[in-house]
Amino acid sequence: MAAGSRHARSAPRCCARTRSGFECAGPAMPNGRCRMHGGASTGPKTEAGKAKARRASWKHGRRSAAYLATRREIAQAVRDIRALLKAAQAST
Repeated sequence: MAAGSRHARSAPRCCARTRSGFECAGPAMPNGRCRMHGGASTGPKTEAGKAKARRASWKHGRRSAAYLATRREIAQAVRDIRALLKAAQAST
């Protein structure tokens, strides 16, 4: 018998209920469940992990506060220019 299989057999078991009603006999990971019954991720715990997760979900930035503020400034500048042009045309 290979040494690896001895270790696999001596590992704690998952013990989650399977669809057939029996306990899962898969070896448990450090979280206590096997790779099939491990459950959903509970997310990053460290600040570095949280920062990495925030960067990973960034797509384009067209809804960021800085971008929206810039768009508002540009729109206001366009309104001001149009008002100046309208006032200049009215005076002539």
